[in-house]
Amino acid sequence: MFLIEAKSHISELSSSTRAENNSLQKICRSLEETKSSLGSNAKVDWSRGFYQYANRLAHLYLLRQNDLPAYLVFVYFLNDSEMAGPATIDQWKGAIELLRTYLGITRHKLQKYTADVFIDVTQF
Repeated sequence: MFLIEAKSHISELSSSTRAENNSLQKICRSLEETKSSLGSNAKVDWSRGFYQYANRLAHLYLLRQNDLPAYLVFVYFLNDSEMAGPATIDQWKGAIELLRTYLGITRHKLQKYTADVFIDVTQF
């Protein structure tokens, strides 16, 4: 099973959940469990800042915890002029490194089940 998340511009990395009340509590419990399991010591709320990324990792964690052969692929588009997206892989990698550092997961046990793919839209 493959989970795929695609982004065209760096500002798409920034997100927060809009959930409230019971839904928010359930999401935060799931994110905290994932955060703990991955060994993150970051003193940040994973439901804020880079929520989508954290949420996708939480889904991968849940699937893997239930012995499902899941993989998470992050697709990053280059040269998407309509979205004023990054032109180079290094621009994406800088933003991704910032995101992972913020979340406290520069290295984690799900890493071998994730992949970053960079696609240049001008090549099609």
